[in-house]
Amino acid sequence: MAAWRLVVAASISAAVNRPATNFPAAAVAFSSRHHLPIRRLASHAPNRGTSIMAQQSSSSPSATKRVVLVGGGHAHVQVIKALNAHSRPSNVHVTLIDLQSSASYSGMVPGCVSKLYALHQVQIALDSLAEWSDIEFVCGKVVGLSFEENDGDKSVTVEESDENGSVVKKEVPFDVVSLDIGSTTRAFTSIPGASEYTISTRPISDLVTRIEKEEEMLKEKLNANELPDGVRVVVVGGGAAGIELSLAMRARWNDLLDSKLSITLIDSNDSLLASETPACRSALKEVLRKYNIEVRHNLVVDEVTSSHIRVSSNVEKDASEQISYTHCIWATGAEAHQLSWDIHKECGLAVSPERGWIRVNKQLQSMSHPSVFAAGDCCEIVNEEKKSPPKAGVYAVRSGPILIENLTRLLSGQELIAYEPQADFLKLLMCGDGTALGFRFGIPLYGKWVWKLKDHIDVMFMDLFDVKNLPTHSKGEEVEEKYDTSQYDAYEAKKERMKADEAAKLLLRVDDDVDYQDPWSVIRDMMANEKYKGEVLGAVGEVPSGRI
Repeated sequence: MAAWRLVVAASISAAVNRPATNFPAAAVAFSSRHHLPIRRLASHAPNRGTSIMAQQSSSSPSATKRVVLVGGGHAHVQVIKALNAHSRPSNVHVTLIDLQSSASYSGMVPGCVSKLYALHQVQIALDSLAEWSDIEFVCGKVVGLSFEENDGDKSVTVEESDENGSVVKKEVPFDVVSLDIGSTTRAFTSIPGASEYTISTRPISDLVTRIEKEEEMLKEKLNANELPDGVRVVVVGGGAAGIELSLAMRARWNDLLDSKLSITLIDSNDSLLASETPACRSALKEVLRKYNIEVRHNLVVDEVTSSHIRVSSNVEKDASEQISYTHCIWATGAEAHQLSWDIHKECGLAVSPERGWIRVNKQLQSMSHPSVFAAGDCCEIVNEEKKSPPKAGVYAVRSGPILIENLTRLLSGQELIAYEPQADFLKLLMCGDGTALGFRFGIPLYGKWVWKLKDHIDVMFMDLFDVKNLPTHSKGEEVEEKYDTSQYDAYEAKKERMKADEAAKLLLRVDDDVDYQDPWSVIRDMMANEKYKGEVLGAVGEVPSGRI
């Protein structure tokens, strides 16, 4: 997971020129089912491409081209699906390498923590998807890349277990490699006691299982009357992930503990989600008050012990205190994987000096090694015109079609195309009780309809990669000549839109009688038409407080 995605529908829910902070896939693309025409991997002169691209197309047309995908992130699952044996050229061999056979969709994990979903509902089966696509799946840990000079042999070094359970190393050769490895939790290993006493948000699958184990032990203590002072949950990190997990833990344990449950959210800033409008931040405060989440601002963690978190103020000099806890969740945001640093030291892969993010250009291609691509949380897009997008799943999802295009273009010597991340996107925070809070165009959205919308978006995304929903192809069947880059939220704007004043009233409704499809259509129409968006926002005016 990448960092959490604030649905992100980070929801945690994620464009080609559009859109989790860690928000994922709730942004909307205005396109029907996309199919990219296949470029035959023949040796022809590149068009307006660079000399780098020309170098990649010098081999004979029949030579095997090896594509290696490291990590099963939100961008790569789209590549796995698109580069299936029925669609890709016969001389292209694709290998997926991941330490796990399934990938958790970050946009649905808070819902899983709050028991709105079972664990299997928030996981994409990488092994099954790879098998459907006839892609080689290597279940192992990548420990390095090797490059020979003058664009010679290249390979990925993988540690995997043999039949006897012993760890062995193998080299997986590639012509082009792509990394979609997400991130780790910031400061989890550097703050004393954090890795020993807290529950990290990553790996995401471990987060859910750790909380389940803690709950079993909690029930045993309750039955033995060993919790006279109740349960104190402290969540460290005031981003989307921390907010959603605070709400998720309230929903999960509230009935179990009733008045004996306190939840505190520690934030290092002076306000939550500072980039949102005052109306949206006010709505968030209302939600947190409603669910009795205490928020402590301007605090940084210095040390974690078995019973207390030692914090200091970042505004008052020498001000410190100890906050007691029974359970602590570490949701501090994204930090680069050690693998990025290791590859940098081993072969000079370009990474950001202080953070270790893999540096790529607008085409998602490494700034130092043209045969290396990266997408999602693990990379930093170098663009003189704008900053790299935040660590949010939505951007990983929307980069998928561009990555598919450029991996195949590189192999055929064609000019690469740029990924243009959108400036904003729909953000949805689940509250754990069948309601959700959303932000779009500076308007706070709240109610059961917002949760139903979030659930709809997330389930649609997951359905794209469920092999039960994918077609069955016969061996020897003619290649389809196109790559499927379908997006979960394809939409064609309607000719007749809801009147602006009616649309404004609809978006502000918090009652249970709203059909989520109606405001969803309004939001997408606003995204498609600037004039209409302005009319609706004008009709909204000042958002009244106290609606939640």
